[in-house]
Amino acid sequence: MKHKTTIENFFMAWRQRDWEFVDGVITNDFTFTSPYDDHIDRETYKSKCWDSVEEIGEFDFVSLIENETEAFARYRNKINGEKVQNTEHFIFEGDKIKAVVVFFGLPE
Repeated sequence: MKHKTTIENFFMAWRQRDWEFVDGVITNDFTFTSPYDDHIDRETYKSKCWDSVEEIGEFDFVSLIENETEAFARYRNKINGEKVQNTEHFIFEGDKIKAVVVFFGLPE
């Protein structure tokens, strides 16, 4: 799997609160989309998403599928005390993450 390590390291950086890694693995024109956000840029992503996380648990990956330019990671976790079950769609440009689209779901 070409992007598996990048994705796992990306989530580990979230867990360890390592913005330097995240910043280095996303493209300059990175965008993030969720039910609350529509193609926000990297600076807004940092302030709105990264800075709002105070506590994050260990990621329990349910599935990770990919092709040459994109991947889907489905996981369970606990973020800021709330159980989550999300799927994130990663779009790659070379070895960097160009975009993430997240889909939220209710925990099982």
